[in-house]
Amino acid sequence: MRTTISRRSFLGGAAAAVALPRIVPASALGRDGNLPPSERITITMFGVGNRGTSSLQAMRPLPDHQVVAIADCRRDRAELAQRNVHSFYAERVGQQQYTGCEIYNDFREVLERDDIDVVWGCVPDHWHGVVYSRAIEAGKDLYGEKPVTRWIDQGIRIRDMVRQYGCVFQTGTQQRSSTHFRHACELARNGYLGKVHTIYVGAPGGRTYPVEPPCDPPAGFDYDFWSGPAPLIPFDTKRCEWLAMYMISHYCAGFITNWGVHHLDIAGWGCPEVFQEPFEIQGTGVLPTEGMTDTWISWQMDLDWDSGLKMSFTNTGNPNQQGCKFEGDAGWVHANRSGIWAEPASLLTVKLKPDELHLHASPEHSNPYTAHTADFFRSIRTRQDPVAPVEDGHAASALGNVSDISLRLDRRLRWDPRIDRFVGDDDANQMLGRAARSPWTM
Repeated sequence: MRTTISRRSFLGGAAAAVALPRIVPASALGRDGNLPPSERITITMFGVGNRGTSSLQAMRPLPDHQVVAIADCRRDRAELAQRNVHSFYAERVGQQQYTGCEIYNDFREVLERDDIDVVWGCVPDHWHGVVYSRAIEAGKDLYGEKPVTRWIDQGIRIRDMVRQYGCVFQTGTQQRSSTHFRHACELARNGYLGKVHTIYVGAPGGRTYPVEPPCDPPAGFDYDFWSGPAPLIPFDTKRCEWLAMYMISHYCAGFITNWGVHHLDIAGWGCPEVFQEPFEIQGTGVLPTEGMTDTWISWQMDLDWDSGLKMSFTNTGNPNQQGCKFEGDAGWVHANRSGIWAEPASLLTVKLKPDELHLHASPEHSNPYTAHTADFFRSIRTRQDPVAPVEDGHAASALGNVSDISLRLDRRLRWDPRIDRFVGDDDANQMLGRAARSPWTM
């Protein structure tokens, strides 16, 4: 097992200073709100598409990091991100130029570097299990975009490896770093709603894309590498792009998991029974009848726990509003990215007492992505769990994938999160994973 104890413990060493200009300005020495090089968290970005670019932007206001490597099998994306990184750090250290960020096609080369503390995983869902597991084995801390993995069996292994290797893992469910989502969950957890009996979750639905004619990948795009563990299907101009790749089951379970995980995560944060106890699930859904996509356009799922707790999980407007709503016998609260609502309205002004449960609070920031990032950086230094630990990330991801499996089998299933298995259904358990294309196994 490889470790980077010295970097994790002290964030020291000369490697972080190599990328700095020979004439070092005061800001690089730790003044003007910046940390000296030996104390900065060194980061490699794996994937700099839509999510990777957003992550880079979220880091910019924070002083305690340095992006030193980028890996992406699309050369144009890697070069654009590299230019943005160089421009930002040149401005930060007061130089006209900065050249301390290298680009790679193959992420495995980056993992061999001992001067890197953190892997920032923004690769497509079908890569999560492979990339995350190899980063953990290399002794890196990890920010892992959601869902934790494409397949439940992979998520089990990532969850267990995080604890085995002592990795700090922040799941990219950044809603936990939003104050109104936290407030909604604290109301539910502290009994302000009475006994919570029903949870309503709504997430954006899917869509179809027509079949595109095969063609050659553009110059600088290693499509074989992009496909990785997924089947190698002839390239076309849409399947690797946002949003089509999220609607193709080889790469993603669709928005029932990829987007659903955000609000399913809030459901479990506000009511831990959702993550911890067995439930039965059944529902209906609509799949595309033509085109290249094969994940759910719409769905209506009913989840039932032995205690009597119920959850309705649908795509937005079918009929649930987007977000997560906790309903109890004394009131309700509903939160989404636009705001928070409650009945009675006085719940919105509740101030928790010192002896009540206060959920993990990320550092205050107007942008939840930046707050989520700052929380992760804090956890790297303290070696304490971040606001979105891997266990909850896996449980929330599994809820979406369990929904997908129930719909595809078109029958009621019983899921037991204590053993990560369906009870009494071998066919369903066979769908917890899928064989990967060589050599991209975990």
